[in-house]
Amino acid sequence: MRKKLSMFIIVLTLLLSAVTPISAQQLSTVDAYRTNGQFMVNKAPNPSFGNEWFIIALARGEYNVPKGYYDKYYENVVKHVQSVKGELHNRKYTEYSRLIIALTAIGKDPTNVGGYNLVDKLSDFDKVVWQGPNGAFFALIALDTWGFELPKTATTTREKLIKHILAKQLPDGGWDLSGVKADPDMTAMAIQALSTYQDRADVKASINKGLDALKNLQSANGSYQSWGTTNLESVAQVITALASLNIDANKDQRFNKSFTSFFTFYNAKDGGFKHVLTEPVANGMATEQASYTLAAYNRLLAGKTKLYDTSDKKPNKPSTPSPPTKVSFKDIQNHWAKSDIEAAVVKGLLKGYEDNTFRPNNNLSRVQAVSILVRALHLTNSGNAPFTDISSYNDETKQEIAAAYEANLLMVKSNKFSPSSPISREELAVMLAKAYTHKTGKSYIPKNIASFNDIAKLSKESQQAITFLYDFEIAQGANGSFNPNDFITRAHAAKMYVNFLKVVEE
Repeated sequence: MRKKLSMFIIVLTLLLSAVTPISAQQLSTVDAYRTNGQFMVNKAPNPSFGNEWFIIALARGEYNVPKGYYDKYYENVVKHVQSVKGELHNRKYTEYSRLIIALTAIGKDPTNVGGYNLVDKLSDFDKVVWQGPNGAFFALIALDTWGFELPKTATTTREKLIKHILAKQLPDGGWDLSGVKADPDMTAMAIQALSTYQDRADVKASINKGLDALKNLQSANGSYQSWGTTNLESVAQVITALASLNIDANKDQRFNKSFTSFFTFYNAKDGGFKHVLTEPVANGMATEQASYTLAAYNRLLAGKTKLYDTSDKKPNKPSTPSPPTKVSFKDIQNHWAKSDIEAAVVKGLLKGYEDNTFRPNNNLSRVQAVSILVRALHLTNSGNAPFTDISSYNDETKQEIAAAYEANLLMVKSNKFSPSSPISREELAVMLAKAYTHKTGKSYIPKNIASFNDIAKLSKESQQAITFLYDFEIAQGANGSFNPNDFITRAHAAKMYVNFLKVVEE
């Protein structure tokens, strides 16, 4: 009788465990990602156009895919792009954005896919936003993957996309595709797109409102509903959005129940995730979203670039150039900064591209700004920088960041450097003022702060740095404004660095 009772208890326990959702405590995010990776490879053994989210999730999570897996995908994509003559869709422009993200994630250049430039397809602003706010979300994300710049004739610009997204924010602080109340998925996606620009005051305020909206939409157990249904994808998007802001969902008191809800959708039988709890097996779309969420979160914990910052996969990273004696780029012949650009290239501060362009309107990233200044001043390092998000960069770049840190050139606010983020005019002003102090051994204390109409609310350090640029004619602003939150383009950087070196080398 005792033996039968014991057997009954064992069977009952097994039955209960089969229907009880797995919790965050029972499975790590790393282990869950591994089972998801196998699920996706099994689902798409011959990946092709349409499998972009699988590819993004696998590549960004660094899953050990079968040999030749990404090459097979790329070959299939090229065939498809050529078969449709580069026209993926005449209305849904997220098709281009999605493919750009996937290709950069595996180190493939989307500006030449079988002879077609997919990035340029995002040049028509009206077509990009036709689908709704999500068109702007993913176009901005796609452009920022490798810092792509659109042609001068394009009606799409980063600033226009940002302003469009901000304008679509609802009174309750969230976003929706076309409704009047916040949807968790759309709100989380908006935050992901804006995250690269979170240092801007207007964007930061918008993101904070979005986070408040997500907090208010959350149920007591950490779950979310979209279209009236509690589902995996909504909570996954929220966790991904938090990771894009360097927020650990497990540690943030507002959202620390998110992973508990997230893992209730895990299906241990096949290693994937369900869309809703009543599904008997894992769902492909839910699994791909869960996978890139896990990839985003694991990258956060490892201090790597965020999910959509695929700059770590960009080939031919800039290195110290050999200064040419003569330069000429086909896209600067009538540019206002032509002489400054040529001078910067001759000095070895900047260089052009293989297609004989300089791309003067491309934004300069924070790591590029540091590298240029460190090389110009011949700075060296004796130790490592304390930043947790630079491990994916090569040793030379990490040493340059460390040298800038040791020389006290950086505006350090946390243990994150955000190397791939565009650098603002305010940030570069402070960096150059600090470099002046390092080079000359004295700080520049102006008698009067420059009379720009938009710097009064900045810190004293920033006001003095901007005045330093103004007084030494390194940068002058425009129409009475300095525009401290605007990003530095390659053209403006050329002018400012050349003028700065004239000051410190005199």
